[in-house]
Amino acid sequence: MNVQYWSALAQTVRRNARFLQKGKWRAVELAFRCSIISKMSTFSPKMSVANFTCLFGDKFVMLDLFDEVIYPAFSMPRKRVYGDATFSLLDTKLVKFADGELAFIGRLVKDTQIERDQIIVNGQLQKDYAVLPSAPTSFFVLLLSNHKLLYVPEYRGAPTISQFASTLGSFISNAYGEWTRRLYDQAHANSKKLTWKELREQCPPPVLEITQMATESSVSAFVSKFRAINSVEVRVLDTNHELDNSPIFGQMRGIKDKIHADQVVLKTQKSGDVGLDKGAVTALIAHQAEDGNAQITLKGKGVNGDKLLAKNDSFNATFEIQPLPTAVINAADKVYDKLLSQIGLGTITLRKGDGAAMQKIKGIVERYWP
Repeated sequence: MNVQYWSALAQTVRRNARFLQKGKWRAVELAFRCSIISKMSTFSPKMSVANFTCLFGDKFVMLDLFDEVIYPAFSMPRKRVYGDATFSLLDTKLVKFADGELAFIGRLVKDTQIERDQIIVNGQLQKDYAVLPSAPTSFFVLLLSNHKLLYVPEYRGAPTISQFASTLGSFISNAYGEWTRRLYDQAHANSKKLTWKELREQCPPPVLEITQMATESSVSAFVSKFRAINSVEVRVLDTNHELDNSPIFGQMRGIKDKIHADQVVLKTQKSGDVGLDKGAVTALIAHQAEDGNAQITLKGKGVNGDKLLAKNDSFNATFEIQPLPTAVINAADKVYDKLLSQIGLGTITLRKGDGAAMQKIKGIVERYWP
């Protein structure tokens, strides 16, 4: 047996000495096996890029309430319990990269436990219940100028990007509740008449939507799995402060705002075994999929004639990245460098926010880096 094996055994014995004294060999055995597995893990992390859109009705966007809601949501200790898992943020920081880009960085922790009921020994199943605590993490970088989320699950079982969305949605809602409670109490302390309904009309509750981004090649690769595309639906999402890449969808967003619609949807369809032109479909949806500013749904038939349905997460792009350092600053630099390298290769195209967004970023810099 190699040095790694004996080192893992020694470490496991030291960490579980109390169990040895009580004769709980089964717990030590499970801890040792999991220790060996972790040291020999072949998990390859991948980075996803997503659009992080947080709106407060049609009154405010994310940067408008940065001090009041967003910063407390990320910086204050919070927990979200779902099922047998507890989610929390660890080592979250507001940082400024060398090129001046501002970002929240940190890890989302999924505190849970791994259970087993039986094992197989000499070809026979044996009941053998055991529990092992587990806390896999995902690393994130949220860029403030363009609201792009860089997300890297670091281990097997790490929190998914949808779990990140649910957790941050909960934290932002909690921070919003704390802020509006202060406003309400302050108004009544000053003898002002203010109802909760009036307060929520003035400051609507937050809605968070995280949409994974794609590249033209990832869209094209998934579209090729269709024998026929019979329906394309694009629901245009609201943005924080971003400019549209496509003039068509920019006009659709303008129409939505002008007529005060809740949503605007582009839908086209053609039945039969031929369906819509796949090249034209790719061209239509690629830019929106790259921006992450639309919910896209494709329906049709696969190469074997079976029904096939695709949404944004079907063709989102991922990029291989080396395991991240433990120190969050070093990990953030590595993730951000990966993004910049993909931009340099032309794989990803990101734009800064509009003038209003950049003015708000300037204000954040002045307040947090005086």
